[in-house]
Amino acid sequence: MSNRRLLVVAAAAALLTVAPRLAGVAEAQPAPATPNPAPAAPKPSSPGEATFLAKCRYCHVEMGPGTLTLAKRLGPDQALLARRTDLDADYVKAIVRNGLNTMPAINRVEVSDKELDTIATWLATHNKGAKPKRK
Repeated sequence: MSNRRLLVVAAAAALLTVAPRLAGVAEAQPAPATPNPAPAAPKPSSPGEATFLAKCRYCHVEMGPGTLTLAKRLGPDQALLARRTDLDADYVKAIVRNGLNTMPAINRVEVSDKELDTIATWLATHNKGAKPKRK
């Protein structure tokens, strides 16, 4: 390789090394360790709660779209399904399968009948004051 070519290659290599710094682009740094990681979510207390969280959490937790919609329609005290004491299992099943307003109908592939029974029973009975409907 001629001296001139060697000089051009060395200059290009140096430019590639220095150019990002000259342009103000920081070199990739590893993310700092989080000093206080968020505490782990509490474990569900029952199969009903676990199934509710697995299947319904996306929309029906604090600030979820389902919760926000219910807050507008029914007020903030009725928005979180997990805190309600007035839900009937049969009503929950009907709403899930048929939909209501902005909630779409949920089919048996997304939530099986067994899962829906578990969720509906949990919502209807887990809070004090709830009176589950007996068959």
